[in-house]
Amino acid sequence: MELPADIALLLERLRDGLLARGGLVGIYLYGSLTTGDFSPARSDIDVVVIVQREPDQAAIKELRQLHTTLAGSGGAAGRLHCLYVPVETAADPAPLRTYWFGDRMTQWQLKVMTQAELTLTGVALFGPWPPPGIKPVATADVQAAVHQEISGYWRRIARQRTCWRQDAWVDFGLTVLPRAEAVLTAGELITKTEAIRRLADFGVPATLAQQIRRRRDGQVVTLSPVQRFRRARSARRIMKRGVRRLSYLDPAVPPRDPT
Repeated sequence: MELPADIALLLERLRDGLLARGGLVGIYLYGSLTTGDFSPARSDIDVVVIVQREPDQAAIKELRQLHTTLAGSGGAAGRLHCLYVPVETAADPAPLRTYWFGDRMTQWQLKVMTQAELTLTGVALFGPWPPPGIKPVATADVQAAVHQEISGYWRRIARQRTCWRQDAWVDFGLTVLPRAEAVLTAGELITKTEAIRRLADFGVPATLAQQIRRRRDGQVVTLSPVQRFRRARSARRIMKRGVRRLSYLDPAVPPRDPT
């Protein structure tokens, strides 16, 4: 796999910094960079680091310093997301892990969907393959996790108002709908580009889908305050309908016999 030169350099610096610390098991890249769907303007750099043990406060401080230095190089470094997972508990999606999110250290989970993406399309930058402690995820488990997120998290987000005035929420939220549908109906993981092609299936107007596509391509889309307000109202309405529709696609409930 050939990476853009600036990203390859960034990941080499990350690898060298982690190797110098010790306790490293493996570094694994997943997401758009490994599926061929990377957008230099919009896509994140998603990395899972398997370590020998849970980072303590001293280790977290060292990791924060390493990432702060990397982020200082600018460019794509600001979109590096790096999750640190102890090898002994790697298969458990519940615990919060040490997580560098672009410009700060926080905590996040190694979600079931992330495990599925990692085992299906991930690449080892360092260490053995497959990632130690992480096994392929059954389709039924991925579907259950997606259904739970749609009917829980995204149902709450769809009820909010102010977030839908932001480009990032519109682009991310609406593309979630066809991606979730693909998992729930066919057990298929599709890219964001493919999801944009399917937005019309959820009633997204062609002009709005084109705006999302243009932003992903790095183009500037300028909206007046009135246009932004109307878009927010439309996007929220579409999201609420889509969440309601997908919530009925519960993989744990067999479809009714039409007879």
